Amino acid sequence: MLETGRTRQISGFKEYRNVKQKLKAEIEQLEQIIKTAGGRLQKAPEGSVRMIRHGKGYQFYLREDPADKNGRYLDVSRRKLAITLIQKKYDCRVLAAAQKQLSEINRFLKRYDPDWLKKIYDSLPGFQRGSIIPFEISDMDYIIQWNSCVYERKPFADGAPVHHTGKGVRVRSKSEVMIANALEAEGIPYRYEYPLKLDGIWIHPDFTVLRKSDRKEFLWEHLGMMDDAEYCQRALQRIWTYENNGIMPGRDLILTSETSRHPLNLSVIRKYIQSLCV
Repeated sequence: MLETGRTRQISGFKEYRNVKQKLKAEIEQLEQIIKTAGGRLQKAPEGSVRMIRHGKGYQFYLREDPADKNGRYLDVSRRKLAITLIQKKYDCRVLAAAQKQLSEINRFLKRYDPDWLKKIYDSLPGFQRGSIIPFEISDMDYIIQWNSCVYERKPFADGAPVHHTGKGVRVRSKSEVMIANALEAEGIPYRYEYPLKLDGIWIHPDFTVLRKSDRKEFLWEHLGMMDDAEYCQRALQRIWTYENNGIMPGRDLILTSETSRHPLNLSVIRKYIQSLCV
């Protein structure tokens, strides 16, 4: 979404790596479903229930013997048993389907190679690599290209405080130093105040962060004066602009904030990095 030009051409195929991550998340969900359904079935009563329409409602019949097609009528006093057996029937179907789905996913993952494009490229002699337009370049080459992007940052006002990150990048506040240093400590590439055009206007998000595992870019805005009413209104307007352009907090946009009484916490920065950036 945030990439342009040549970068988009060579990174589009990277999206298939998300397939493996999503399937692993689905495996976790299926395993939980199997555990829950299996646990309920262990406690479920014997037999099954037959339902027939009767007037505006239903009548229920307990079938304790599979050969018994009719079953024994369950009156109103045994309605709870009927409901439990309906749940049992549902859980049986869910359990069987979840087990089948899990088996299919595991079978697919055993054969699936998300690095097939990379392996073909890496197998070529060096002179051939330099002669072709690859569908996907290596992670290292991609990061080198991403980091080598030249862009124009916002100028600093005369007399503005001088803050530098551990790698010498000048930023506008001590809190931004904390964010940048935490990214640098994790080896996460970022661009500071990389320009982005939204609604016909150029803006400069504090950080544009690259997640190396799938080459997804995030914006990171630090809202450093949220106890100032005018600043707070401008910050909200910026967030609304992001949202209206499909850049959603928690998915594409990281937001940190502070006030004079509640400064930015380094542990919060690290949690965002671990949950979204690595």
